[in-house]
Formats: sequence, structure tokens, C-alpha cells
Amino acid sequence: MLKNYLITTLRKLGRQKNYTAINVLGLALGMACCLFIFLIVQYELRFDRFHQKVDRIYRIVTDEKINDVISETMGSPIPMAAALRQDFPNLEKVTVASGNYGGLFAITQDDGMVQRFQENERVAFVEPEFFEIFDFPWIAGDPKSLAEPNGVALTEEFAEKIFGSADPLGRTIRMDNQIDLKVTGVVKNFPIHTDFPFSVLISWKTLPQTGTDVESWGNLSSNVNTYVVLPPNYTAQELESRLVDFKEKYHPHAKDANKRVHKVQPLSEVHYDGRYGNYGDRATSRATLWALGLIGVFLLITACINFVNMATALAINRAKEVGVRKVLGAFRSQLITQYLGETFVITLLGAALAVVLAELLLPALNNMLRLQISFNLFTDISVFSFLAALVAAVSLLAGLYPAFVLSHFMPAQALKSKVSTSAGGGLFLRRGLVVFQFIISQMLIIGTLIVTTQMDYFRNKEMGFDKDAIVTVPLPENDAAKLQTLRAQLLQNSHIRNATFGYSSAASGNTWDTNLRHTLNGPEETFASDLKFADVNYIPTYGLKLVAGRGYVESDTISELVVNETFARKLGYAPHDLIGKMFKLGRRVYMPIVGVVQDFHTRPLQEEIRPCLLAAHRRAYQEASIKIEAQSMQEALGHIEKLWSATFPEFVYSFEFLDQRLADFYQEEQKMSQLFRAFAGIAIFIGCIGLLGLIAFVAAQRTKEIGVRKVLGATVVDILGLISKEFAMLIAVAFIVAAPVAYFAMNNWLENFAYRIDVGLGVFAATIAVTLIIAGVTIGYRAIKAALANPVDALRYE
Repeated sequence: MLKNYLITTLRKLGRQKNYTAINVLGLALGMACCLFIFLIVQYELRFDRFHQKVDRIYRIVTDEKINDVISETMGSPIPMAAALRQDFPNLEKVTVASGNYGGLFAITQDDGMVQRFQENERVAFVEPEFFEIFDFPWIAGDPKSLAEPNGVALTEEFAEKIFGSADPLGRTIRMDNQIDLKVTGVVKNFPIHTDFPFSVLISWKTLPQTGTDVESWGNLSSNVNTYVVLPPNYTAQELESRLVDFKEKYHPHAKDANKRVHKVQPLSEVHYDGRYGNYGDRATSRATLWALGLIGVFLLITACINFVNMATALAINRAKEVGVRKVLGAFRSQLITQYLGETFVITLLGAALAVVLAELLLPALNNMLRLQISFNLFTDISVFSFLAALVAAVSLLAGLYPAFVLSHFMPAQALKSKVSTSAGGGLFLRRGLVVFQFIISQMLIIGTLIVTTQMDYFRNKEMGFDKDAIVTVPLPENDAAKLQTLRAQLLQNSHIRNATFGYSSAASGNTWDTNLRHTLNGPEETFASDLKFADVNYIPTYGLKLVAGRGYVESDTISELVVNETFARKLGYAPHDLIGKMFKLGRRVYMPIVGVVQDFHTRPLQEEIRPCLLAAHRRAYQEASIKIEAQSMQEALGHIEKLWSATFPEFVYSFEFLDQRLADFYQEEQKMSQLFRAFAGIAIFIGCIGLLGLIAFVAAQRTKEIGVRKVLGATVVDILGLISKEFAMLIAVAFIVAAPVAYFAMNNWLENFAYRIDVGLGVFAATIAVTLIIAGVTIGYRAIKAALANPVDALRYE
């Protein structure tokens, strides 16, 4: 019996090649999208789930009230871990790590040659307890060796990079031409599914040699993270409630203690909580993963709707086959089984094509989303199980209704060719399915237009400073004479317009928050601000506009201050009135504000402009910003590299364009934009296939009606209008549903940005226009063919 079913199925599919190809392609696209989304979601959900104690590992994060705004950071005070061990002996494990550092590492070969390797943002200072909490296995050496200063463990990859096949244990590497480190261990390469992307792990006791104050409770850096392992039956809420008294005990400024709150964050939430961030890539919210999953379901339903429409539209062609089978004794259950089997074969072919598409397109997906997804259908049981479940679900979802429709035909009517086209499934249902397809397509089109417009807004919005043709290069040393000579030599080149040295560029992910003190209202108060240390050329290089006062004078240490308009406004002052007011930074003496610049964005456009303070302080300069002539870019870059390498011969040169740095602020939004465009295109394509099925059914159902109308004098234009009007109504109905739903969803997404577009009528007008054009092109050929048909052929048997 099964053999007979299979032979019949293959013969049928072979005879109806167009029908088979359309259905296989539609299902393949839907399943390929589902497979891609499954791989993305699976990739994101695996982050740091491999640690044995993952359910009991927590990170201490900090909320701090700054100028009536809550600032959230993953950082904690450096001495917190030691204090927790002392005050909370019941905690199973406590450790502190300081990561996301870059460093220059040099080794001396046997022949005296020095090799240098730059490692960016993959360097961390850790305690031995780090490896007792997190499961990163050692291949050689012992984690306890990191209990002493100047020890370092390397990952396999980095050890091989600098030592080749030689044994690295006991070898010495020099960091930043200042600190000698002894290799005490080799660690297995960290998995890709971790938010600890480290390759160089230096003993914690080495950190003071970098100039870091490891005793300060007042300073907060997102680089410094404290982790704890809670004992069984000890809740995070218990620890968090006890951290209130703990903070007040150790906070250096008692009157400011109430502004800071330490919270306990599960490790399982670190990758998904964008409020605090992590050491790895930007957090991916669970809401984004749910949205992706929902889009995958919608695309799959769209593909199944296509199958249903095509199958029921052509059902009448199989009426006699059903009649013959029933006369020969076939039960309805046998017919349903046969037709479900046909659906299963088509679905299986679609799944095979989906896997091929996934293999071919996965590298492009990884490149587009900056991921490292891989899969093997036969070795990855989760992917195989998902695909098997997908095939079963699609076979039932797409095949059940057509199977019931076909098996319902009465044999007497079928054999006399008296089965009407309406017996192939209700036209109302078929129209409803197409409307649902259009709802999904239009929602994705609206989403694509809004996300793309928001991204264009990010790219084109005025930042308040000149961001074009600015190159940033690191400053490994801030010797005054070297910097002065370097700048003078840079400006001798006609392709370089200006140069400045500072802590960071005008807008940067590397920010410095500080608390100033003032007596503007009598008693001494604190005021929080962004801090940018830079030389006197910073304001002209970035084109910042003074609205009051003047720029600060050149100085190796802080002596005068320039602030932005928001700084003045938050204090309740007009810019001119703030000139001459005195503020104190840290333990320094009070210093005057000598100028106010127009507001400029120091952070991504997701955040509002904050108070900002600019001042000269040479020891803090880490980066040079160089304004070049855009028309002579290559000549300018070559000159910069030559001078930089001559000034810092013991370091490795690198550069970055400021506009690329700004673009990196919006990686997550850019990913969403690309995904929306891809999925919207696929949804539209699948929907067009569904339209072909429906227009075929409508044309068949109304053949005689069209013939009569043409005999009575209807023109081709009249017939086209008759057919097109129905589809235009379906699109309009879909739009009435899709527009408010998409507006609500996308408006909620836009609420995440302090600076955003307004969703106007243009987005919805463009959506309905695009849909009508695509639908018109899709149904045009079949509608014209029906309108041009000879009415004699339709009416000859009447």
C-alpha cells in the first residue's frame, strides 16, 4: 500500500512540475528562514550556559543616581570582592575581574630579535578564583599560579600566535614595554558562546603596576566586575538586601551613599540585559529573540498558506481521481493518508532545499550579523530534531485541510464532472488566507521602512561636532615633548588640517563619568558629568562652537574648565552666567569655568546629551584625533603612519575612522534593519506565489462569467478591472489590520531611543503603494490571459 502511495505521489508530482516547483520553493524559503532564526536564537541562548554553577553565579552591578537620572553600570568598586569575602563568609566563591583591555605584548627571540603583538580588548586581570567559578579548563599549568604578581595565562590560540609550536610555560612576555610577565599556564580557547572573550589572563596582583588605584571605593569602572557563587538555598534577594548596609559601611562619602545601589544580576541574564552590558558583544535582548521567533512562525505560516491555496485551487482537477478511488472501495481515511503523504514528500523536498540554502547562505548571514554560527545536520542533534519537527508540523499544517477537501468529493458528482469549483475549498477561506499573508508582508514592510529610516537618521543627524575625515590613532605614551613634536610634524603636511590629543574622541564608547563639587547654593554639593580630557586643539579640531567665554589654556594639569550647554542648564544657569563659577574635581582645588560650548553628542543617540566637562590633563591623553583632507586620504594616512611609527617605534600602529566608530554604536539596530529587509523580501516573494494560486483559482471559477461579459460587450480593461478590484480589496483589508499593529510594535521599539524619527503617513502610503505594485505585477499576466481568452472556448458547452 505504501509503495503504491509513493509511486502515485511521484507520478503526480512529475506530471505537475510547475505546481511542485512552486510549492517546494515556497516551503523551502519558509523553512530556511525558520532554520536560520532557530540557529540565531540557539546561538544567543547558549551564552555562558556551559558553566556547572551557572544557576548560582551572580554579578554585582551598580545603579547610581546622577542628576536625578539613574545610571546603570556593570562595574563595581575594585575592593568589593575582598570585602565580600570578609563580611559574607557564607558565600561559596567570590572573585573580581577587570577586562576589556588592550595591550602590546613583546617577546625576545633567541637571536635577540623582538616580536610585537597587539591584542585589543581581550586582556583581563583575574584571580585564581575566576577559574573556580567559571569552567574554562587549563591545558597546562595551574590556576593557583595566578595568585602571585606578574603571572599570565594564555589561550591556546594566542600562545601559538606568539610562540608557535614551542612550549610557552616559563617564557617571559613584556606588556606595553613596561611590565614583564611570566607565562604560568595555557588555557583552552574560550568558547564562542561566552561573554568573556579573553585570550590573555594576567594575575590580579599585577594590576597596581598599571597605575590603577585598587583601594578606591569611590571609583567605578565598567571594566571591573565582581562575581559571586551563592550557596544552595541562599537567594539573590537575601544578598541584595544585605548589600545596602554593606555599601554604607564602605562608601567613602557617607552623604553620597544613598545615590548608589548595588544589585545582584544572574549570570544567565548578562548576555540579554542591555542596561548593564558585558565584556563581549552588545547585549541581545530576549525581546529581540522573541520577535525573531515570531517572524519565523509567520513566514512558515505564509508558506503553508501558499500550499493550501495552490492545493485547493487545483483540487477540482483531481475530482475524477477521487471518484474512481472511492468507487473502487477506497475509504476516506485512506485518501487523507495518501494526500498527507503527498504533502510530506513535497515538504521533505522543501526541507532538503532549505538545508542546501542554509549551507550556502550561512557565511553571508554570519558576515552580515557578525556571528559565528555553524551547524551540521547529522552531528547536531538539536538542529536535526528541529528540522524533523518542522517537517512534521508543516506536513500537517499545510496538508490537512487540502486532504479533507479532496477526500470529501462525492464519487457520483466527480465522475459526471459536476463538481463545482467551490467544492475545492471555500473562496472566503482562501481570501482570508491571502489577507493573512498580506498582513504579515505589510507589517514587515512597515517595520523595514521604519528601521531603515531610523538608521538613516542616526547616520545623518548632526552630532554637534565635525565627524567627517577624522582619523583616530592610539597614544601609547604621553610624553609632552614627543606629543608636541608629533603634532608639529603632522601639521607640516598639507593634507592634514588639524590634530588634537585627548582621552577619547568627541563621541566614543569609552566614557569617563565624574562627580564635581560646587558651592553654588551654599553648602558643598556634588554634580555628575561626563569628563573629556583634551588639549587646547580639541575644540577647533572637532569644530565645537563656543556660546560663552573662551577655551581653556594649555596646561599639563587641570587649571580651567569648559562645559556644555546641558551642564549649565542642569544647574539652572544661562551659559554666560556660569562663566567664572568655581568647581572642584576630585581632591584638587576649585577651578573656574572659562567657557561654554554648544551641546554635542558624546554618546550614542540612544541616550540623551549629558552634562560634559572639558579640561587639559596630559597624563590622561590616550588618543590622537587628526583632521585630514578627504580628497587626499591615502597620502594623509601614509604620512600619519610614518610619523607615528617614528615617534613610537616600539609599538604597533593602528588607526580608525571616527565615522566607523560612530556606526559601530548601532550594530544591533543595523542587524535588525538587515534582517527586516531580508525577511520582508522573502515574505513578499512567498506572498506572490500565494497570489498566483488564488488568481488561478479565481480565473478558473469565473471563466464562464468572463466569457458572458465579453459576449455582452465588456472590454479587456473592464475584465482587468473586475479581477483586480477583488485583490485590491484584499490588500486594503490586510492594510487596515497591519498598519495599527505595526505602528504599535515599531513605536515601542523607537521608544528605546532618546533621538528618534516620527512615524508619519509617508511610511504607510509607501507600504500600500509597494504592496499594490507588487500584487499588480504578480497577478497581471494571469489576469490579462483571462481577459484575452476567447469567450467561445468558455461557452461552447453551454
